[in-house]
Amino acid sequence: MLCMILVPNPQLRLSGSKVMRLFVLLVFLMTLQITSAHFIVTDIHLSGHETYVINDSFFKSNDSLHKIQFRGREFLAPPHKKAFKIAVLLPFHTDFSNSPIDKKRANVMLEYYQGMKMAIKYIDSLDSKFVISFHDTDNDTNQLKSILASKDIKVADIIIGPTSKRQVEIASNFCKKNRTPLFLPITNSVGSEHNPYVFDLNPPDALKAREFLSYYKNHHSNKRLVIVRDRGYFDRTFGKALLAECEQQQIPIEIVPYSTNTEWSKTLKGNTLVIHTTQDKIKLNYTVTGLQAHRDSVILVGSDKLLDFNDVDYNQWEKLNITFLSENKSQVANPHSNQMKVAYRMDYRDDPSWFSYMGYDHLLFACEILDAFGNYFPIFIEKKEIMYSNMNFSMKRTESTFQNQYLGIFKLVDGQLNIENIK
Repeated sequence: MLCMILVPNPQLRLSGSKVMRLFVLLVFLMTLQITSAHFIVTDIHLSGHETYVINDSFFKSNDSLHKIQFRGREFLAPPHKKAFKIAVLLPFHTDFSNSPIDKKRANVMLEYYQGMKMAIKYIDSLDSKFVISFHDTDNDTNQLKSILASKDIKVADIIIGPTSKRQVEIASNFCKKNRTPLFLPITNSVGSEHNPYVFDLNPPDALKAREFLSYYKNHHSNKRLVIVRDRGYFDRTFGKALLAECEQQQIPIEIVPYSTNTEWSKTLKGNTLVIHTTQDKIKLNYTVTGLQAHRDSVILVGSDKLLDFNDVDYNQWEKLNITFLSENKSQVANPHSNQMKVAYRMDYRDDPSWFSYMGYDHLLFACEILDAFGNYFPIFIEKKEIMYSNMNFSMKRTESTFQNQYLGIFKLVDGQLNIENIK
């Protein structure tokens, strides 16, 4: 069988491990022959695409429903087709004329693709047949429009991608018109227009802020909430969303601009939870040093981007009961992530990046819910937390789209990260 895949072709200067991973990927693409009866990677067109409908009236009669098992739960679901098409639309390609950001994006997409490749081994065990096509948008809106105009995209059961805001807007409009579910892997949906065909797999900052405040109210409601702002990226995204959510829920807060000379004795009054909206470890260490004198009454919360720390950081931060916010639960060993990591190391002689985990989880999630529920899957996954290797999917139907509201809370205890229960 001829395998037709638009191959990612980053022209970055790669490290030794990256070069080996890229070589293995190219060899795979040149020699790929799929013999499985269930899984095909190709650009073969499918016909007879069923209309995507979210309609509770399908479930008024139990005569047509049958019991199924999905991830340890039992459901009554309607019969559905067992052959599906998934189209992946991502900016794999770059060349010397592209900007450094484009080149970095292409390298990230290679890691994402490698994660998807790892998922293929497990997709083959499903009952349904899958045709998965990969399309290179080249991060170009005209190229995306050309791809969306092709016949095989119009019969897709799920589209994964794209990534840039402008392309997300174009793809969202296309999917709403054609009633095709759109899984956004990285960039969240733009605008507030009602579009029930868009699924934000990456949790938006507003929902993460809401989940964090649930954790705060359930575990630390007796503490004052102090937010340290440094005007960095995490502050402008999650920090801004947190302030808006605190205002909406009428939760009293105190805002402290980041400074190396903050007078904490005047700021802290009784038991306090301090959330530092920085991703700069030097800035966090200055704050930790200033809070040491008050450590008996302080809990500190920070971004998981700060987790690349050494033993000195461990010893200092742990005294403040430091807790990290993250969507990347593989930072705490769990059976799902361990299984993926072992398989990934065997193929690439390297550890998976967050983007490799992401590609693995996203493709496996898409195939498993189609296999279990067909095109009726939105009704069944809503408000159900479904666990994968590096993240959980807890899809919430908002006024505009479906959004993943998963957030991990990791507490540092005795040099180890432990998952905290938000509820």
